[in-house]
Amino acid sequence: MYIRQLEAFKAVMSMGSVSRAAELLCISQPAVSQLINQLELYCGFPLFERKGKRLHHTREAEALLVEVEAMFTGVNRVVRVAAALREQKWGALTIGAFPAIARRVLPKIVADYASERSNVVFHLQSMRSRSLIDAVASHQLDFAVSFIPGDRDEIESIPLQTLKAVCILPVGHPLSERQVVQAQDLAGEPFVSLGPQDQSRMLIDKIFDDLQVSRKMQIETGQSETACSFVALGAGVSVVDPISAAGCKEGELIVKPFEPDITFNIWLIRQRMPVKSTVSDHFIRFMSERLSAVSAFV
Repeated sequence: MYIRQLEAFKAVMSMGSVSRAAELLCISQPAVSQLINQLELYCGFPLFERKGKRLHHTREAEALLVEVEAMFTGVNRVVRVAAALREQKWGALTIGAFPAIARRVLPKIVADYASERSNVVFHLQSMRSRSLIDAVASHQLDFAVSFIPGDRDEIESIPLQTLKAVCILPVGHPLSERQVVQAQDLAGEPFVSLGPQDQSRMLIDKIFDDLQVSRKMQIETGQSETACSFVALGAGVSVVDPISAAGCKEGELIVKPFEPDITFNIWLIRQRMPVKSTVSDHFIRFMSERLSAVSAFV
């Protein structure tokens, strides 16, 4: 079956004459007649009958037209999908992220990206870092965004952004007047600590241990966001990543720069040899650019 012959057939059926079909296709009448003859030869039955000066289609032509129109609809859809894929406007992405990132950072990034790409479907999942690495390795996620790098051979970890830790204080705390809170300023303060399973716990403890600053370790919690809630209730002070701190409502607690610097890396976790995906690569570039201005979100 030939596309040009089918185009000529569809044009004649829609226009009702060879001459008008020729005008529609911008070719000569003899060329249209030749294409129709070739199609009839291929089909093995007549598609049109001439009665006087009028051209009448056969019942076989009516039946064939249904399939031809369906075919061209499918072809046009293929063209649209190909264009959408080329412009990164078609596809599906399953993304995982550490809870604070999944709740505070990625929704804005995904929403902005999806607003101009209605045919890109997103599935966003919130997981702890260890689960993220395992999910990427087992192909449950296309990629993940985590505070810790992967430690499996089939996984690669790419640094996306570096953030500095902040000190969070209850409203009205004496240190809230400081421009910057030093580790020594927290000596003897009730401290809301992260659990031992949190990678940042070791970084934070090392700073205080190296400076021989003793804190009152009164409350321990597994998530930075929960630490923020304790501080907002006046249960102590803490040092957390700025993304978690930004999750509290304005006026619930005080956020101050903390010194010495403690940095948190945001990592892209993906298969070392991922299946090539244009939309995935494009979204990762978009996300990386947005994360470079993460202060806008935190």
